[in-house]
Amino acid sequence: MEKELGKDESQYPSVELAYEFVKSSYDWMLSRIEAINSKIQGLLTFATTVAVAMPIFAKALVGDIDFSSGWFYGATISYVLLAIMGIFGMRMGKVRLVHPMKLYEKWLHKSLWEFKKDTIYVAGQDFEDNKKLIDRKSLLRDIMTLFLLLEILCIIVWITIAS
Repeated sequence: MEKELGKDESQYPSVELAYEFVKSSYDWMLSRIEAINSKIQGLLTFATTVAVAMPIFAKALVGDIDFSSGWFYGATISYVLLAIMGIFGMRMGKVRLVHPMKLYEKWLHKSLWEFKKDTIYVAGQDFEDNKKLIDRKSLLRDIMTLFLLLEILCIIVWITIAS
């Protein structure tokens, strides 16, 4: 049940103005979630390209390179961890949106002003939960970036030692 924030219109005279931001707040959050998912996907794609291309490049560059090197294994492990985090990051969480059935079942009896006031409150809760989801996905993306750097470092050391 939604928290009662007061039923007196004089207590919240700006409900009409604030209600204008409800749809925009959902649009902003959806846009940010799509953007962070896109960044995770891009990082995963780039890391996969590096993981596949570097051994081929190393073999062409050095010729008889040792694929049982600890540095090669380090790069492979870094990539695998990055990939697991990326896949998990893409699938984690769910976006909170207004559910029309909930509006139908629990809100249609409200006055227009009360409906708008309560919608603002619920949109704020959804905004906060969606922001937390974005923050968690951003942290995963940052950790993935560190694993990518570790993967590249291991590959560079592996090729350098082998040549």
